[in-house]
Amino acid sequence: MKRQKTSVLLALLSVCYLHSPAQTTVPPVNQPDYNKPKVFTDLPEKLDLRVADMEALLNLSVGSHVNATIATGFSLSGTVVSKSNPSDQSVKSVVVKSANRKNALLTFSRIRKNDGSFSYVGRMISREASDAFEIVKEGSTYVLRKKGYYDLVNE
Repeated sequence: MKRQKTSVLLALLSVCYLHSPAQTTVPPVNQPDYNKPKVFTDLPEKLDLRVADMEALLNLSVGSHVNATIATGFSLSGTVVSKSNPSDQSVKSVVVKSANRKNALLTFSRIRKNDGSFSYVGRMISREASDAFEIVKEGSTYVLRKKGYYDLVNE
């Protein structure tokens, strides 16, 4: 009798396991949309970054209006929407929402190295666009290099 109960219980658990909804549900996967419009078609593939003008953005407060030339031939107009904690001197960051590039967000960070020098990282990207810019170091200078949206973001 004990063997029969164990067998019935095992069969019941097996049926419940096999009919579980978690076994048949396929997780949703976002497919890349390569037909999004480009926001930076009027700009070249690489632009020399004006680091001094970018550093000036780090001193603006949230809500401030921005009208700056961040690279030769590339002006940014928008609003500061976020800023890093001012008490942390090792990393300073700012996020600017552009008004002239379909609400693309520019993120710019200055990182203090152990030797006292600085390095810079950042991106300008929009969810509605298929292109973006990334700040990269080339030799001793920094440039804005054009990238594809899906080269930077995995959905």
